[in-house]
Parts: sequence; structure tokens; C-alpha cells
Amino acid sequence: MSLPTKSRNLIIEDVISAIYAGGVEGGPNGNLKSQVKRVGVELGRRKASQFTKRLLDGLSENPDELVQLEALVVLGFAHPEVMRKHHIALNTEGRRLGVLLERAGRPERAQEIFEMLCSLAPTERTLELELAGVMRRTGKSSELIERYMERAQQHLRKGEHELALPWLQEVFALDRSRSDVTAMIREVRHHLSNRIHAARSNKRFALAFVCFAAVFGALGYREWNIQAQYKHLAAANRTDLTSMDARIVALQDLRAEHRIWLGSNRVASEIQELQEQQAALLQSFAEQAQAQQEKLKEQLEMAEEWRRQGLEAVDRSEWAIARERFEKALESAPANWQHRATLEVDVAALRTAEAGQ
Repeated sequence: MSLPTKSRNLIIEDVISAIYAGGVEGGPNGNLKSQVKRVGVELGRRKASQFTKRLLDGLSENPDELVQLEALVVLGFAHPEVMRKHHIALNTEGRRLGVLLERAGRPERAQEIFEMLCSLAPTERTLELELAGVMRRTGKSSELIERYMERAQQHLRKGEHELALPWLQEVFALDRSRSDVTAMIREVRHHLSNRIHAARSNKRFALAFVCFAAVFGALGYREWNIQAQYKHLAAANRTDLTSMDARIVALQDLRAEHRIWLGSNRVASEIQELQEQQAALLQSFAEQAQAQQEKLKEQLEMAEEWRRQGLEAVDRSEWAIARERFEKALESAPANWQHRATLEVDVAALRTAEAGQ
């Protein structure tokens, strides 16, 4: 016999109160790591299993009930083995909770949820993308860049250059003015290229030499076949770093596979040309980003100067001049200028005062 709805709700409220220490730690607004740590210490596996079952009963009636879902995920972080016992996909429920929290106007809590999910499943790329989306939408690109740089450095310290490269590229996509990242990307690509070459060089050369001796009579066919492979490689978009990367890797693989053939020098020249174009494109992106920053700085300086002159005119009770200076400041400033909202109100008030005179 099931409990009456009122009694069942009271039980769920008791569960939530136990998970959040009766609100002492700030309830759903408290520090997530501290809450998870406390739940893991204070609640045994048996109690956690009972709480999980009760929360699941409540969520079966209202799957998007935010407080209950959040309590379930906190419990799951503290006791992942209990989640597995009840066949709950913690990553799935955590992602759903993060989306609901952001929609409910709690992006900071959503970020905490995704950060903990990423720490539990560091290889889950989808979770990293969800976290990146939340941080971008809340204006935390600098923190996101630091997170990606830390990931890249961890892989580099372990010698995992192929795993570090995507994180460095993410940093560059967020901030194209980072010349240090540009240099690191070049170094990693050079390392990967040398490693591929060194790993395959002796084996491929010996294999090519044996094959050449064995099929000497069919050399013409071999050359034709390799040329056909070269012609069928996907062309590179010379304005797209990823496209050029794909072309370079394909050419390196072709060159490594066929060390001796008439077109090998042409392939080597094309690889060098593409790498030089990549370097030039990276430099161009950095210069464009720098120019944009300088332009923004000039706009801000001009806007601040017009604002200063307007404030001085206000002090002198020269209302028309003040309005004119404020309007010029608004025209000069970027859209996200910190004084824009205030000046717009001031300009509107000055126009109203002038109209009433």
C-alpha cells in the first residue's frame, strides 16, 4: 500500500533536509563540494540507498522537480555505487540537472554540477562542451581558458602531445591574441610530426625497399597507383587550420607509407608550404585580435573623454553642452560600456528638461 501523497512529500522533505544538513550549509545554494563530502561521510551506503529510492519515487511523478533532482545528483556524487545499484545514469541525470538549473536562472550552480561531472568523467567530451557553454554564456571565458590550459599542461607533462593539442586549439579559438598558445601549438604539431616520422621511418623505408626489389617489373603500375592516391586526397582550405591539418596528416601518412616514389619531393614541398601557411594564418589571427583590442581601447578612451567633458559641463550647469558630450560618448563607446546605461538615462533626462524650457 502506497503512502498518502502528503506523507510521502513529508518523507521526501526529510530526505532533502538530511542531504543539505537542514539548510546549515546553504541548502541548494551551498558549496557543492562541501555538501558532497559531508553526505559521503555522514550517510552510509544503506541510508543513501533508502534516500535514493524515496527521491526516485518522488521524481517518477514529477521528473523535472528541481530540488529533488538536485538532491538525487548530490547523493549520486557522494555515493556513485548506490546510483549504479539503482541503475541511474549519473552523467545523464547530472546533465539534465545542469540544463534545468541554467534555465531556472542558476548558472553558477549549473557550472558547479558540470565541473563535478567532468571531474568524475574526465574523458567525457560532451560534459566538457556543456560546461564550456555555461561558462561562455555567463561571461567566464577567462576561467574557461585557464581550465583548458591546465588540461593541456597536464597532458604535456605526461608527454601526451596528441591529447594536449585539442585543448590548446580550444584556448586559441577563445583568445586569438595568445601568442604563447600559438607557439605551443606549433611546437606540439612539430613534435607529433617528428614522432610519426621517427616511428615509421625505418620500418617503412625497409618495407618500401623490399617491395621495390620484389616488384621491380611493376614499378610503373606502382607509381601510377601512388599518384592516384595523391590526387584523391581531400584538398585543403587554405583559410582553415583544421582543413590544412587534415591535408598535412594525409600527406604525411602517404609519404610515410610510400617513402620512395617520384612524387615524394612534391609531397614534402606541399607539407612545408601548408605548415608555413598555417604559421602565417595563426600570425594573422593574432594581429587581427591585437588590432581589435587596440581599436576597442581607443573607443573607450574617447568615450571616457566625452563623458568627462559632459560631467564638467554638468558641474557648470551647461545642460545643452553636457547632453551633447554625453551623446558623443554613447556614439563612441562599445555596446558593453559600463557607463552606457547611466548616460542613456542622463541624456533622456536632459532632453526632457530642454523640451520643457
